Amino acid sequence: DEDDRYETPLRSDCTESVLMHAQRAVDCCISRGTGAHGLLCFGSGDWNDGMNNIFGESVWLSWFFACCVKRFADLLAGLCRPDANKYRAFAADIGRAADRAWNGQWYLRGYWPDGEELGASQNECCRIDSIAQSWACFCSEASNAKADTALDAALRLLFDRENGIVKLFDPPFFGGVRDPGYIRSYGPGFRENGGQYTHGAVWAVQACCNLGMGEKALALFDALNPINHALTRAQAAKYKGEPYAVAGDVYSGLNAGRAGWTWYTGAAAWLYKICLEDMLGIRREKDELRIAPTVPFEEYTVKYRYGEAVYILHLSGKSRGTVKLEDDKMAHEITL
Repeated sequence: DEDDRYETPLRSDCTESVLMHAQRAVDCCISRGTGAHGLLCFGSGDWNDGMNNIFGESVWLSWFFACCVKRFADLLAGLCRPDANKYRAFAADIGRAADRAWNGQWYLRGYWPDGEELGASQNECCRIDSIAQSWACFCSEASNAKADTALDAALRLLFDRENGIVKLFDPPFFGGVRDPGYIRSYGPGFRENGGQYTHGAVWAVQACCNLGMGEKALALFDALNPINHALTRAQAAKYKGEPYAVAGDVYSGLNAGRAGWTWYTGAAAWLYKICLEDMLGIRREKDELRIAPTVPFEEYTVKYRYGEAVYILHLSGKSRGTVKLEDDKMAHEITL
């Protein structure tokens, strides 16, 4: 029952492979079991560690587990491991349970221990949460029709075009509502409490790409791009952050559009990865590039380094195909 512990770690006598280490992590999660709705539990906070007093079931964590463990099962199958099917079946069960957590227009964020819904249309706070909708678009067990509807609802209710922000959820927690955890200690619209938490917002861009919504993905990307918050002196004075570093969070509410912490967030790497792979459609698989853009650009050029070779790719939103890579110290100019 400890929330945290400070101690000096010692070297273990146990030595094993990275694969075994990963498998232990999955097994640990499975051993904790599921709640009344067949979903994994929040524990001391799932992705949003500020929700540390909910203790109920998490729809987002269940989507995440279903996606990751299915991929892990595929890896085990490729290694001819007999336990691959066990993990694949468990991941599918969890994904189907998450798909049942439907509130008519979008997916719930989860359930409190007594079964009360979190992230439902009747909730006073956290009526809709972005990451539960985005990750439905990544999980094969989700209904395609429901995932489409859920993402449309998230964009309609959480994308603030006027201030160029993508809120994590809305409305924020405030007042005497049921206590979700330390997230409520942040003011409404600040950080995880209903502001733009950029790490979560980039998944909405990827979800749009997954569903073929290229123009919507580009609109979200433009909102997350810090340079677009400092194109004028007035914008820069409002944003108050560096225009060349992704902010970990951006306020909504009273100080809407003001940057929070910069220079520390892993969201910058996520945004770069999603831009290159999902939007521009350049995905490396072994010694090939697979080209399948989702953005509606008429034309664009990418300079891609492979060892000491350089590939200059002339592409458009309709480009499709593969490019064989060879580290031959040459420059290659290719149009698809």
